[in-house]
Amino acid sequence: MTNPDPFHDRHLYEDEDAINSALNYLKINHPDDANRNYAIAFLKFMQRFAFHAEKTKGFDYDTLFEQFKKSEQKD
Repeated sequence: MTNPDPFHDRHLYEDEDAINSALNYLKINHPDDANRNYAIAFLKFMQRFAFHAEKTKGFDYDTLFEQFKKSEQKD
């Protein structure tokens, strides 16, 4: 990564650490799709979602994060 702050570097699909992390996630949660190309596509999709979400009126990252934490507690 060019910047150690993961929220600053928006091209995570080019970062080997991010690709490996995505690949590890896929191995655990989606083993049929656990390959490098899918991991890169997954990171690109997440980037597109983030760009779209930040431009959506009324979208609140804090609320999303709280909902995410609650959903993890249920698991």
